[in-house]
Amino acid sequence: MSLLGRLEDLSLTDIIQIVFLSRRTGVLEIIDSAGRHTVLFRHGLIVNASAPDHPDLVTFLQKKRGGISSDTARVIRQMEDSGIPCGNAVVEMNLIAAADLAEALRERVVSVVTPLLNSREGEFNFILSESMSAVDVEYEPDVVLKEGGFAPQKIVGMADGEKIKPLRGLEESLKAGKALLRGSSPEPPAPAALNVVPFPIADGAPASAAGAPSGSGAPSGGGAPSAPPPVSKPAGQFKVAGGLFEVETPEATYRNVVIFERDPLVRVAAKRAFAKHSVKASQFGALEDVRTAMTDLFRSNSFFVTFLELTDDDAPIRLLQQLKRRNPRLPVVLVDRTADLRRRHDLLLAGADLYLTRPAAERMQPGMAEEELALFADELVLFAERAFAQWEQITGSFGSEAGKRFYEMAEREGVDRSFGVLKQLINELSDPNDLAQVAATILRLSGEYLDRGALFAVSDSAFVGLGGFGVTGGGGPMDQRVRSLKLPSAEPSVLAGVAASRQPHRGKMRRTPANVQLIEQMGNLMPTEVVALPIMHGERPIGILYGDNAEHHAPIDSMTGLEIFLSQAGYAFGNAVAAWQKAGRAGL
Repeated sequence: MSLLGRLEDLSLTDIIQIVFLSRRTGVLEIIDSAGRHTVLFRHGLIVNASAPDHPDLVTFLQKKRGGISSDTARVIRQMEDSGIPCGNAVVEMNLIAAADLAEALRERVVSVVTPLLNSREGEFNFILSESMSAVDVEYEPDVVLKEGGFAPQKIVGMADGEKIKPLRGLEESLKAGKALLRGSSPEPPAPAALNVVPFPIADGAPASAAGAPSGSGAPSGGGAPSAPPPVSKPAGQFKVAGGLFEVETPEATYRNVVIFERDPLVRVAAKRAFAKHSVKASQFGALEDVRTAMTDLFRSNSFFVTFLELTDDDAPIRLLQQLKRRNPRLPVVLVDRTADLRRRHDLLLAGADLYLTRPAAERMQPGMAEEELALFADELVLFAERAFAQWEQITGSFGSEAGKRFYEMAEREGVDRSFGVLKQLINELSDPNDLAQVAATILRLSGEYLDRGALFAVSDSAFVGLGGFGVTGGGGPMDQRVRSLKLPSAEPSVLAGVAASRQPHRGKMRRTPANVQLIEQMGNLMPTEVVALPIMHGERPIGILYGDNAEHHAPIDSMTGLEIFLSQAGYAFGNAVAAWQKAGRAGL
């Protein structure tokens, strides 16, 4: 479900009712001249809200309730950083009783919602979420509130049980949308208080299947219209008084875009533009959510286009590189605040398919902003449409089989590329018997598959670190940390298991003293998945490459290309290890 538009077209009362009826979880953002307002929903119930003058619950309690000093507020926020919701913290610190907190929350929501109920200024965007943690909500709703949240009539001043007009019209549009998803004709709706305008249904099905627009001559109540002919591609979009209530179309299943953008106004413009072209736009304000969405798309062999806003750190660039490692044919666009030709050059070299800049700040003035945002959003759509056309041309069609072929082609290309890189890197070695050079060559390619890794030489008594790469979470560089690491081969560890079985390991690893020493030596970041790949010389394991996902906790992608590379690199690595052993280095 996507809900976006302007308050002049769809009132806040109507928006609240749509979310309540559909039992959705997510954040409603409203941007007006005063700034950013939010209303948080959990299963359709309102659980919190914020306004520019009190962006968090602690600030609201300080201003409206008193009794919380600046020092106390600082302590509460520190507790929140450690995972304790601030609402729980103020109750545990006896600053407010649980019942008083519930009333304060209702006051806060009412204070945010009331000025907006009759407002016709501002853009709104409902950002759907599958779940919402207690830290996101700022307290535990099921503990503080009896019902787990506030029903609409508790906030907008209606009597208990009374429906807010025009509730019935919204109910009918929801029924119609669900019927379309099932591919069946809904019951003919009764006259709605809102103007419900259906989009044309594909393959010539009559518009009356979902409710007729005013003046169409279609029946408005009692008699049911004749059943429409079967349709192969049911439409899935309804306009509800100017706001867009979107039901996913079959085409949108295979036309996906993922957008990382922190500006709600840009998100609204992009969502509106992509909705017009039957594209499923998944928008996020946090990169961790982007990674989760990408993982789901990878698992389903889906083709998708990614738009990443550049941030002050290099996190979007690292995400670009991770995505390109998984499938270099997946298009990625990086969006900058201001044009920078040097940065553009570097990003294109890093694998970006396009470099765009957002509308200039001086163009985002009243009377100009809407047109600028629409033009910018159209640029995004134009690039995505071209990418979808190229994908269809490559695979021959849309659909799951086309997606599977697309990823199979990428895997074959990755394997071929690994062989090419292997030959190139070995040719670059000035001394093939120099273990440091060979190790650096292996780590160089491994860095294209893994975020963090370490290379070990295998002897009868120990696994000796030769070098590493990736983040440590503090302290010295990874390469230096790994070089000082030596694990006894007789002790149980993920390395010992791979050396004994001569087979790759992927997944979890047991908590053993040697494994703990390995993780602690590599830094203070804990992985959720690890890989350990043997490097064989004949039938004997002579090296092991360890890698994990400690930086982002994202599932580790296919290692096929890297495994093939290591199988071919074993001869060079074995010769280098033999020369090192002969020289009596490092106790091997």
